[in-house]
Amino acid sequence: MKRLVLLFSVLPFFLNAQGVIWEKSLKSAFEKARNENKVLFVEFYSPGCSYCKQVAPFFKEKQVADLYNASFINYQADVDTDEARAFLNSANIDLYGIPQFFFFRGDTTLVHAREVSANLASVLQPANMVLEGKFTGEKYAERFAAGVRTFNFLYYYALFSKVQKDLETNKKIVNALWDSYPVEKRNSSESWAVTKKATMDTENGFVDYWLQNLDQVKAYEEKSGHGDIENAFAGIFYTTLFNTELDSKKITELRKKFAPVLGEETLFSLVWEKEVKANLKEGNVKLALATGNEFATANKGIVGSLIYLSQVFNDTCNEKPCNDAVTKWLETARPLLKEKNEKATFYLQLARLNFKESNKEMAKKHANQALVFAKEANLNLQEYNKFLKEISI
Repeated sequence: MKRLVLLFSVLPFFLNAQGVIWEKSLKSAFEKARNENKVLFVEFYSPGCSYCKQVAPFFKEKQVADLYNASFINYQADVDTDEARAFLNSANIDLYGIPQFFFFRGDTTLVHAREVSANLASVLQPANMVLEGKFTGEKYAERFAAGVRTFNFLYYYALFSKVQKDLETNKKIVNALWDSYPVEKRNSSESWAVTKKATMDTENGFVDYWLQNLDQVKAYEEKSGHGDIENAFAGIFYTTLFNTELDSKKITELRKKFAPVLGEETLFSLVWEKEVKANLKEGNVKLALATGNEFATANKGIVGSLIYLSQVFNDTCNEKPCNDAVTKWLETARPLLKEKNEKATFYLQLARLNFKESNKEMAKKHANQALVFAKEANLNLQEYNKFLKEISI
């Protein structure tokens, strides 16, 4: 009996000596967190990430293992796996960098998220913050309302809102950060880090400042070993473009604003669809068609792009000039068709065009052709069956 008692008394020591104990799957980790009424700690990492490798040894430190094993259910999520990608998508989380420490309740509510450095204090800090409960992400709104405006607080609040894809909150916090940011530090590497990591929107002082100081940005990026500023600005531009209702005038302004860093070709590839839809909404059919024809010319040998262009106009315009343009684009695409999935989407758009032009018989014929190819290509048939049902009424 004494040996058994001794065994159980030293078991936690042996477990913690091995480091943080990780669950086998994210699903089981959440189940265990719910059953034990504990917070789930998830480290998002990648096996090929050099900085993740620098952080990894700290999980074997006794102090870290004692804290995380006693207080949390723990899981390491490899961002290169389907499991991690599916979870991030379902939870609507923007993982802007790795490694990242996330803390969830059993119902998947995000409690806290934190960047970490490869040192003991940084690895321990977010866990202690969650246990203390005063300075976690879920308390940020309350603290902001109470008037807290320190740099660290606003920076991490901006990051937390970005993780949650909360554009409106992010805009508010980044603007508050700019308003309180010292003028003499605007050209600092810290200021650029805020712009690159924490901003989601193009309309703030940080973005405006750095678009006017691209040489300094390049210097900072080259010093850090990255040297590529386009991705950082493209991410900010993309978020604004696809999360904000923009009219054609605003899109034109943004293209002009970002042209020096992204270039016209990249910008056009990002904005053409938004530009088409904005112009059609404003009744500018000619301008929408001009953009559509420009896209068709740039993608004349790419069958998928031509079919998608046709779909955009099928979705948004019923006027004859649009139908004529779709006819031309689909005829350009026809000789390029090779794969069954391409043929399925091609004939579906052709059927939709036929139906818009009141040619119901050809619409049925082409829709059935589309369905045959879709089945052979093992595509989801819902859209095809739905259209056939609509035109059969």
